[in-house]
Amino acid sequence: KNSKGVLISMNRRERKKEQTKDNIIDCALGLFKEKGFEETYMEEIAEKSDVSKGTLYNYFQDKESILVTYFQSLSADYSLDIIESFKEKHDIKVHLSNILDFINDMFKNDMELAAVYFKYRLQALFKSNPFDNPQRSGLESLILEILRQAQERNELRSDIPVIIMARNIQFLYINYFISRIYEGESFDAAALKIQIIELFVNGARA
Repeated sequence: KNSKGVLISMNRRERKKEQTKDNIIDCALGLFKEKGFEETYMEEIAEKSDVSKGTLYNYFQDKESILVTYFQSLSADYSLDIIESFKEKHDIKVHLSNILDFINDMFKNDMELAAVYFKYRLQALFKSNPFDNPQRSGLESLILEILRQAQERNELRSDIPVIIMARNIQFLYINYFISRIYEGESFDAAALKIQIIELFVNGARA
């Protein structure tokens, strides 16, 4: 009886923590979109979330970590479809096309926040060892798996580490979004996606 009571209590505490975390993210996103990312302060997020500043900082160390958590949750939701597509015996171009579509779907409704997120991720790349990074994003893990499978099928060169290829893909799709953000209506997403895939595959083909 006691053990069950403790378990139920723990589960309630965990649910409460998740609810608080989700509420903070939702309130922060509302402020980011209303005021802009740079013009929003942690104190405002705490006030809108109805939590103390101390509680807020227990969950998130800064605004960037809130944004990263938000996009990582989106990535987790979308990535199931990508993982399922791995079962199909497509070539590397099809898999890369799928993942670029996946990235586009994930970020297209939050382009300004996506720009902040990519800037933060780029800074993080320079602060970590690319060969031994336990804090890889979900996107990077998906790309690494696509490239590993392509190497096993001899579609890509085996003398280049997959992490190096993955970094190149990351820089290419960041360029994809820079183009979309700054070129406005003249941006042709479908054409650029094909160009990115051709640029990568033709330069890395086995």
